[in-house]
Amino acid sequence: MNLRTFATVGDFLRVVGPTLYASEAENSLLLGVAQRLADGHRYGDDAPFFACVEEAGEFPVIALRTPPYNLLLCADEAHSSGLACLCDSLADAGATLPGVHGRVDVATTFAAIWVAKVGVRAEAGMGQRLYRLDRVLAPSGVSGRARWAREADLDLLAEWAGSFIDEAVPNDPKHDVRGMIERSVAAQGLLVWESGEPVSMCARTRPTAHSASISLVYTPPAFRGRGYASACVAELSQRILDSGKAYCTLFTDLANPTSNAIYQAIGYRPLGDFREVRFS
Repeated sequence: MNLRTFATVGDFLRVVGPTLYASEAENSLLLGVAQRLADGHRYGDDAPFFACVEEAGEFPVIALRTPPYNLLLCADEAHSSGLACLCDSLADAGATLPGVHGRVDVATTFAAIWVAKVGVRAEAGMGQRLYRLDRVLAPSGVSGRARWAREADLDLLAEWAGSFIDEAVPNDPKHDVRGMIERSVAAQGLLVWESGEPVSMCARTRPTAHSASISLVYTPPAFRGRGYASACVAELSQRILDSGKAYCTLFTDLANPTSNAIYQAIGYRPLGDFREVRFS
């Protein structure tokens, strides 16, 4: 068993891409981030970290990090020796990790090894469920219509995005929300539901070969409970399928039964549970 690191995302994907794509939907987060890096997107000022554990020609552990964000792990199971190998390499390099994200057993096993190795404390973060949609079950009776966001919406949608981050991922590093919205609007990747005025939004992100993910689903409190988010997500999901993708994915917060229910109602089906563990 040995750990391999990679200087570029291209080298990383050439080696581990076939393993990741063998379970493309389940690995959509790591694959989507890698593909965005390959397309020139930057998540922060520091260089990304790409690694895998190799054993008998296979890759039981695959890791990617875009500082200042969490370490992302891909593993079919909690491969303790492989995760320990990764921990040893990171610790020897003096790495400081804010947290780790992966399937529940993988993230918690890595966290236990990391805590013992470097002496930090671990705290369970958000529990998430990954969903996949192959066919949209569009809701009926929701007033309004969908349209792509425009430059004139930038101020409003940047404000909404900030509120989304504060509500959904308050522990994430703060970043250039306005720039994120500008890029999404320019790429025609941000959908607005309008009912007399903008009332909800959601974004297309992290495309892979056969899919794209949906994120940034936000409805201001004054407009909630009227089906706007369901209609907006359903419409964007259909547009992703119509663009030639085979399916869509999204993550939900397991602590939010409302969002889990509305996504299942429009055709999203569970693929697995994931966990963020934060270090301090």
